[in-house]
Amino acid sequence: MKRRTTLLGLFSLFSVSAGCLGNASSGNSPFPKRVSVQQTDSVPERYPVELTIDVVQAELTKTQTAHLKATAKNTGEATREFEPAYYKGASSRAGDSGILLYSLRAPDSPPADYAPDCIGSDGKSKGRLLWSQEYPGTETLELGESSNEELIVVDDPTVRGCIPTGEYRFETPYNISDENGYDETFTWGFTLRVDDVSTEQTQ
Repeated sequence: MKRRTTLLGLFSLFSVSAGCLGNASSGNSPFPKRVSVQQTDSVPERYPVELTIDVVQAELTKTQTAHLKATAKNTGEATREFEPAYYKGASSRAGDSGILLYSLRAPDSPPADYAPDCIGSDGKSKGRLLWSQEYPGTETLELGESSNEELIVVDDPTVRGCIPTGEYRFETPYNISDENGYDETFTWGFTLRVDDVSTEQTQ
């Protein structure tokens, strides 16, 4: 099968000052916080796949992070090869810096019981983040069959504040194989929102 090289690769995130965070707040907002899905892109009709992102564990505290589930479902009439719906990436690649997403099966992912390690800090000194270059691979799905990735929300070490509140856009070029085993690609994404629970309760 003809496949392109890994989408993820090695890339850097550079330090961002508090005044350049867009709609993400600066400083350390109080915990707990809550993650929600604000918007999910539609898949173009010609592609036989349904992609979804759902919240499994919404609350972020000093001892736990939020968990999401990304699902790819074969909606076509034949068995085909599908990539994960979402594997990993930084919000800065498509919008404001602030949070990272990792599939728990990625070799460089923090563990499932990850907790924000930036409590008590108004900024981190790490100037860049290096990602491993592994390719997540594809999975063969029969008609109607799905595959899932469990994702965790991780603090971006290049941004002031600890998982700042705001809206964060994630996008990825998504590949499936056609009947002859060649890639078909389109861009798919979604928007997450991080809110202070105390703020939600007063609205």
